[in-house]
Amino acid sequence: MAPSTFIEILATIALTAYFPLITFSFFKFRLARKQEQLEMLEKKIKLTDEYGSFSFRDSIEKEFPVSDYVLPLLFVTVITFLGMYLAFLGWIMYENTGTIRNILWSGSLFWESDPALLDEKRNVAVVAYAIFGSFISSAQYVYRRYATVDLTPGNFFSVGIRMMLSAIVALMLSHLMGREAVGLGGEMVLVVAFLTGIFPEKGFKLLLDKVKVFPTNGKHASTNFGLECIEGMSQLHRIRLGELGIDNVQNLAQYDFLLLIIKTPFPMRTLLDWIAQAKLIMEFQENYKSLHAAGIRTVLDFWDACKDHPERIQMIADVSGIDSLTIEVNFQNISRDNSVMLLKHFREHSDHIKMKN
Repeated sequence: MAPSTFIEILATIALTAYFPLITFSFFKFRLARKQEQLEMLEKKIKLTDEYGSFSFRDSIEKEFPVSDYVLPLLFVTVITFLGMYLAFLGWIMYENTGTIRNILWSGSLFWESDPALLDEKRNVAVVAYAIFGSFISSAQYVYRRYATVDLTPGNFFSVGIRMMLSAIVALMLSHLMGREAVGLGGEMVLVVAFLTGIFPEKGFKLLLDKVKVFPTNGKHASTNFGLECIEGMSQLHRIRLGELGIDNVQNLAQYDFLLLIIKTPFPMRTLLDWIAQAKLIMEFQENYKSLHAAGIRTVLDFWDACKDHPERIQMIADVSGIDSLTIEVNFQNISRDNSVMLLKHFREHSDHIKMKN
């Protein structure tokens, strides 16, 4: 076996093992640490005394069962292996035709040396580069989730699907611009494939722009409040919450706060503030910004302002321009909402708690 072939086999195995190894480390070290921290939080805020038999330990065991990781991990590992095999060892499939060249190292020379299979080998190279680019992006994404103790089975399904999408989109783009790219030297199509792997959404948008088959029609656009209405929430935050099915303010307002602490890496007080904002928006709809003039930006601010001070309802109405009856009805609704009382309980008992990853 040639030394170069040995290195290619070793690289294929090492990169394919990345996701299984980081998952093993997650369960062995990171998850145990998060469990200890949440148990400390549970004791400090006396959550069991207030809310019965709730236990963070039991919730973590239910939320992160090892068996749930087997299928998604196998899924992403197989796709990773196929991509790495094509990138490093794809030349084996053509060892009897033309000059043997490694796809990753030789670039367009891989197919230009064999005119008889030019289109096929170019497409194989495109898929290899797309998956390789997607792997680099996904490896960074998974490590970030590992570091924040937020690695779920869905992450691996997401990564695997992202690799497949990247490969298909890059292949479709190569069909549209492949001939033109080859005429320019052949490297451009590989650059586009690699970037599509890292940014599959941008590659998909480029594909739609080139084809222009589907007309855009904003007539039926959703009127839901998007998560961008929440102060302090970035694009990355919205993507992370979207993985839990939280796509808009209504989803966030109705999501179980305790589960959100377990399922996400965000600081508890940040989650509390986001949900409190979301609940205020759901109560007042388009009028929620008017309450800012009265110094009210969350449902807890609204509770504090009106609780034991009924005369402030009219004062808030005068400052915000919202009808006083609307404010009074919404205050009664909030007073009967147990989830708001839970937020209030956490705010009162968590001032000195710091959660570290």
